[in-house]
Order: sequence, then C-alpha cells, then structure tokens
Amino acid sequence: MKKSPLQLICNIALVVAPLTAAAEPAQEWRCTTDSLDPTAALQRIEWARKCGLITNTGGPTSTVASNKSWDQTFTWAKEYIEGNTNRAFTGNLNSYNVNYYYAWARYEVSPAYMVTQETSGPTINYWKWGPWGTSTQRPRPLYPSFEDTPVAGGGTQMFPHPTLADCRLYSDRNGTTPAPGSTYVIAYCESSCYTPDQNLRFATGDVNIVDAMKTKRDDLVTLAPDATLDQLATQTSQVFSYTTEIRDAEHVIYKLTTASGGSLSVTNEHPLVISSGQLVQAQKLHPGDELLKADGTIDPITQVEKTTYVGKVYNIKPMSREPVANILIAQGYLVGSARFQNDDVDYMNRVLLFRGVPADVMPQ
Repeated sequence: MKKSPLQLICNIALVVAPLTAAAEPAQEWRCTTDSLDPTAALQRIEWARKCGLITNTGGPTSTVASNKSWDQTFTWAKEYIEGNTNRAFTGNLNSYNVNYYYAWARYEVSPAYMVTQETSGPTINYWKWGPWGTSTQRPRPLYPSFEDTPVAGGGTQMFPHPTLADCRLYSDRNGTTPAPGSTYVIAYCESSCYTPDQNLRFATGDVNIVDAMKTKRDDLVTLAPDATLDQLATQTSQVFSYTTEIRDAEHVIYKLTTASGGSLSVTNEHPLVISSGQLVQAQKLHPGDELLKADGTIDPITQVEKTTYVGKVYNIKPMSREPVANILIAQGYLVGSARFQNDDVDYMNRVLLFRGVPADVMPQ
C-alpha cells in the first residue's frame, strides 16, 4: 500500500515582526548578518530583558499576571509589559511580554518557571523567570535582532553597543552611530548546524559543505515535493542561502554511527529523518533508532556520541519553502534543512507563517 507523503514541518529562524509574503527572506538575511555564538546570544538576551524593564515599563512593582506561564506555586507568573512599542526590546507576537520572551529565548519551552525577585544588579527588585520543572537551558539560545522599521528589510539593521554598555541601538556594529528614531525587534535568531567535515548531496555527487559554500554551488539535491516513504524521488534545487557564524564558538555535537558503518555529525537540535518519516532532533536519538538513507534503506543507529566542537558550523537552505523539498541528503542520510529548527517552532510558525500544519503530524 502506498504510504502518505512524508509528514514534515517547515521551520525557519524565529521571527516576531508583522509579516508580508516577502518578509521571511529578509528576516533570514538579518539573522545571517547578525550572527552570534551561544555565549554572546545569552548576553544579548540578558541585555534585552534589562533594557526593556528599566527603560520601558513602570518599574519593579508594575507587574501583571501572565496568561502564558505559571510560577512554582501554580499561579500566573509575574510579568512586565513594554509600553513604548516603537522602542521595545521584545517582540510583538506576545504583546511585548518581557519575562516571557526572556524565558522562551533562553530556556526550552515550558508551561511553568521558577519566579524570583532579584536582589542585586540593575534590575534589582524586578521579578525574573528561571528554569523549573521541565524547562532547561537551550544549548543554542535564541536572541533578538533589530531594525529601524517594523517590516524586515524595510530599513536599516540595528545593533546594541558591542560592550552592551547602554540601552541604545546603533546602525553600526562598533556602536558609533546611534539610532535616530524608532527601533523594533524583527527576528529571533539561532545559529548553524553542520560541522565542516560533513558532505551534502549536489547534482554531481557529494560535496563538502564548506567547499560548496565557497564555490556557491546552486544545484542542491533535495526530496521532490511529492516524495513518499515508498518512492523517495529527488530533485535538483536552487540554494537560497548558506550560513555560518562570524566567530568560532563551542558547540554541542552528536556523532551518530550506524550499522552500515556510516556516520553523521550535527549539532544537538539538527533534525534527521527516521524510518517512520518523521523528523527527530539528534539529541533525542538513541542506539536502535533507525535513520533513513537516501535510497530508502533503513540503517539502525549503533552508537550516539555527545561531544563538543570549537569552531564554526554551517547550514544551508533550499530556495523552495515546500516542507518535503527541504529534506536534504547529508552523509547519505535524509536530514532537514536549516528551515527546521527549535523545539517550539510548531507553535511559533503556525502563528507567524500561517502554515496550518496539523498538530498530529508534528514530530514527538
């Protein structure tokens, strides 16, 4: 019996600005030109929360009851709302909720957080959300990126001061030209996925991802939109973008070894296609789980090795935004492109991009 099309979701760098049909590529480009390693991402997240609180709320006592998360007593967590939406440090999708965006960007999504009152520092006496219950630190935190218009690509990209010395935004990375007017969060960004020794399938065969980026290869092999588990048809696709980080950073890497002797090394959140046709993050795979090779062969995992890698990692996006056509071939295995990332994107992207993907086809 012919199986249904691969049940996969489309995922991009998370964005929080009003969207138009052309907004997504601009937001992706903003993330590419505002690349941060995990340490710098955490610093920006803390900075954005601090600046939102001390410059754009009514002070430590101006709390409201969140309708998004509970505290440790299972009552609605204390929240602060930014008042000037033309100078906000958090996104517009969730009504400029400062603590919600801070916790969502730094920790894996959770319905409950530990809520405590700060006792020192610039945000003394403000309430802050931290990990509790099922929430843990994201290995690859999300961080806000800014522009001087609310529509991505419609104006000039803005940056915090390189030392995060103040709560101003600047039109240059060196912090010499302050933004003259309004500024907006137009994207939440996350960095790349492949280590530099990994090969991707192009029209002429497997090519190292760094070599492909340097030569601007534009003939990436992906699954065809009508591919099924019974018929894994492929097509040659144009490349929308290659991405990497500006600086070397430490990354959590999962090296997967299979029964056939194959191996694949990716960052912890990179999604791979398993034998059921679903996407599963590398960090959630175990020996005995079955990867799917490009020819449809099932290849059980025999070893999962968690390591760290210091350097740059890389990623790639096809031009197509069709979900199944965003399945690539890496080291001979079917994997998701850079449009698939983050635990909570099934919620975020349905809201932002109006994909309308049914919840029952989401990877578990």
